Amino acid sequence: MFRALTLLLTAAIGFSNPAIAQYGGQDTTQTSTPTPSAKNEQRRIAPKIEGHTALQIHPIQKEAMTFLWTNNSNILVNTIGSGLQKELETNFGNVGNSIVTKKPTSIGYQYHFRDRWTMGVQYTWAEVTSDTLAYPDFEIPGNYAYFQYVVKLNSFLASIDYAWKIKNTPKMSYALYSGIALGNSRIDYNTVRMNYDSSSSYIPAFNGGVDMNGFQVTIIGIKQHFRGLRNFGYHAELGAGINSIGLSYGLTYTL
Repeated sequence: MFRALTLLLTAAIGFSNPAIAQYGGQDTTQTSTPTPSAKNEQRRIAPKIEGHTALQIHPIQKEAMTFLWTNNSNILVNTIGSGLQKELETNFGNVGNSIVTKKPTSIGYQYHFRDRWTMGVQYTWAEVTSDTLAYPDFEIPGNYAYFQYVVKLNSFLASIDYAWKIKNTPKMSYALYSGIALGNSRIDYNTVRMNYDSSSSYIPAFNGGVDMNGFQVTIIGIKQHFRGLRNFGYHAELGAGINSIGLSYGLTYTL
């Protein structure tokens, strides 16, 4: 049973400087024509208000940084939970549904090394737990040991995205993008005795882990923030991979 379950789990998975000239003993100031890079820099700097310079940062803009929290789809973990339940039923009879005890969640960081390109990292975790199982205590007839099987999923991926549409307005900005993330993922499975079970009788332990290559493809995503919310915003993605299959969404903060 354990070998089959292992196979099942594995398969599921600035400004320009003015020119100063001297003429006739008097100083004159002449402003040079801004270079393209200087123009890009000027677009990032708003007029000074009360002695302070306000930066206008867009969701995807060179040298900006974005932090993300993502709530991922349950499709992958539900598939693993269903497979776990069916495998256990062959040995334990009627078994209840597996439970998603930790919903797939990601945290990440992105650096905008070009106006339309970002690179970053993302860490994702999730957990699925089987129904509570009872196993007879052969030393004390009529007694049972109670336990669960716990499956944990983790991934650490490096990502790169390209924004193929960007729109900026005085109050908000958004970008449409696609991308890919590659890295490592791991599935750990453990047998956990229930807290209320004080017995020390034998239970069929199932412990171990599987390391795999991980990937996530973003078919289309949107990232939008609102200047009135101090650069907080949201993002949503449609994609497939080890982190999520389907729609994922969450919060962003750009600085």
